[in-house]
Amino acid sequence: MQGIEDKPSAGIWIRGVDARVKMIAVVIFIINATTLQDKTLLLTTAFLLLGISLIAGISPVHLVKRLAVILPFGGVMVSVIPFVTPGEPVWTLQLGAFKLAVTKEGWEAAILPCLRMLTAFLGMAFLTSTTSLREMTHALNHLKFPKILILLIDFTVRYIAVVMDELNRMQTARKARGFKPGRGLWDRHTVKTIGSTLAMLFLRSYERAERVYLAMLSRGYTGRYKCCGHCHRIKKLDLSFGAAMITVSWAIKLVDMGGIQWSPLLK
Repeated sequence: MQGIEDKPSAGIWIRGVDARVKMIAVVIFIINATTLQDKTLLLTTAFLLLGISLIAGISPVHLVKRLAVILPFGGVMVSVIPFVTPGEPVWTLQLGAFKLAVTKEGWEAAILPCLRMLTAFLGMAFLTSTTSLREMTHALNHLKFPKILILLIDFTVRYIAVVMDELNRMQTARKARGFKPGRGLWDRHTVKTIGSTLAMLFLRSYERAERVYLAMLSRGYTGRYKCCGHCHRIKKLDLSFGAAMITVSWAIKLVDMGGIQWSPLLK
């Protein structure tokens, strides 16, 4: 499942931290961080998560590649805010009868959700890069997470990898037949080929799903999530890591709730 499930970095101390402690600590950290109102504290939190990720052995290139995945979704939502927020215009664009204006207040309002998105991304990238999918699903099971949701998460991640593998084979076959995309997005031949590829991918995915399901039934699948039942004892180092992350997140949250009286300490 290369490209879908992050491969945990080997030979680093954070790799051995219990997955249950890691997940609880990271989730609490993200919740506290994404509810901050102060932009300086949010930026500080983002740099803190970035530093922890680098210490854990996660390469900056890996983080940039993961960030590129969410930019088309989060970036579009954030980019709309400067246009819809009323205020003092700093840039205007006339499109026939329509007039688009970017306001100063809109730019300022867009910074906060942008920083929140970045902070949440860094937290999840840290978790998935230091914990395997199997470890996370077993941790969720031990934390009494609903088994049907664990199955959905597990199957979704694994089946996306199957679909991507199918798409890669189709792209290879298309190149072998000499296909070259047109210069523009609306090139008729290109659009027709991409449409045919998507339709064929849907049909192949459906057929693959039937084969996978029958193979699972032949191997004793009953629709229930099975766990080996083995659970490592949580060590003092695990508790120390979790307590440190939670304490730092709550300390930053308390500073944010303190408002103006705490802001001089950050300067």
